[in-house]
Amino acid sequence: MWGDLTGIAAGYKVNSWLSPRILVAFALAFVGAMFAAQMEGTAERVLVIFVSMLVALFVVADPHDREEIPAEPAISDSNSIDGTAITSHPQLQAFIDASADAILMVENARVTAANQVALRLLGTNIVGQNVRMAFRHAGAIERLSDPDAEHSGHPIRLAGIGQKNQLWDMRIQTMGPSQKIVHLADRSGTQAAEKMRVDFVANASHELLTPLAAIKGFIETLADPAAGDDVATRSRFLGIMATETDRMQALVRDLMSLSRIEAEKYDPPQTPVDFSDIVRETVDQLRNSQKDRGTDIVVDMTAGLPPVIGDAGQLRQLASNILNNALKYGRTGTPVTVLLGHSRSGAMISFSVTDVGEGIAPEHLPRLTERFYRVDSGRSRLVGGTGLGLSLVKHIVDRHRGHLEIRSTVGKGTTVAVLLPVVPTGPS
Repeated sequence: MWGDLTGIAAGYKVNSWLSPRILVAFALAFVGAMFAAQMEGTAERVLVIFVSMLVALFVVADPHDREEIPAEPAISDSNSIDGTAITSHPQLQAFIDASADAILMVENARVTAANQVALRLLGTNIVGQNVRMAFRHAGAIERLSDPDAEHSGHPIRLAGIGQKNQLWDMRIQTMGPSQKIVHLADRSGTQAAEKMRVDFVANASHELLTPLAAIKGFIETLADPAAGDDVATRSRFLGIMATETDRMQALVRDLMSLSRIEAEKYDPPQTPVDFSDIVRETVDQLRNSQKDRGTDIVVDMTAGLPPVIGDAGQLRQLASNILNNALKYGRTGTPVTVLLGHSRSGAMISFSVTDVGEGIAPEHLPRLTERFYRVDSGRSRLVGGTGLGLSLVKHIVDRHRGHLEIRSTVGKGTTVAVLLPVVPTGPS
């Protein structure tokens, strides 16, 4: 019975064990117990004790002092973000460090956390700084300095952060009161690819328009009876027109080859090809077609070289382009040295062509494989180059999973070296 009283009363607020209600309740319970003891029947005693306990319970229980049960917290919208929980999460730093992009947490216009990419980009001391000091970019500061501004998360293009030519997409997401997460993605590669595409179209158009303009001019000249009836003039102009037409044909042919190789870049060749025979045939062809320079080719070829995995037509184009470049840009009467042998590891074939000429300055070397890039535009057009030779070589080497290296010394000459993987031996 006492246990029941205690359990029922546990849900109520009791000011003190010595409060008047407690003393009265004990007194009533005691009187009821004494009165029940005087009863003869068991049923009567139980009834008296039950009534006395019930009265004591109502004395103890004051409905005005009942403990209020706290209300259940409101269930938040599943799409809302608890910014406080995120920014104070013990794994926040590990989470943002796992990103390959720059990520920062900003609170009240001050950087509170940054991953390693952001620290390398903006400085190792940006955490704790105001966004004006951390970014030093007007566009970024304008959007981050207002703690109460709302952000849609759409990318904002920024230039001038990091290196001079780098472009970034900045996304800002509001996380909570005065809290934002900033995401910076490097878009320099995409921008460079777009610039290359635009430059390619412009350069290709220019390369085609130049000979077309010359041909059109000569046609108009020959249409004049005064010039067209002159045999010498007509013969000279027709010769120039034929040269310009050949130039356009070569350019279109190289463009088509480049497009085809790029389309197959993710489809490596699987056919064994004897690259030694290809080099030998190319050298013989150039010796026969270029009487003035063909005899300058010197070949040092290791016997018994294994076949390579390749496309015979593309490898023939590779060897021809490299040898033709060496013959064009080397000094007349100087040797063009062709070396073909094993690589150091033996897993690849090493093919290199060295000329003796003016050489190429170091700042031009990284760009030699770009389409239409020329160190000396006037000289390149004079010797009949399309500006696509080394670009084709680079794409062919990439498709064959090989390696291209260009070394040059100003005043001495240039070496173009290619490594191509051989057909693997052993059990299949």
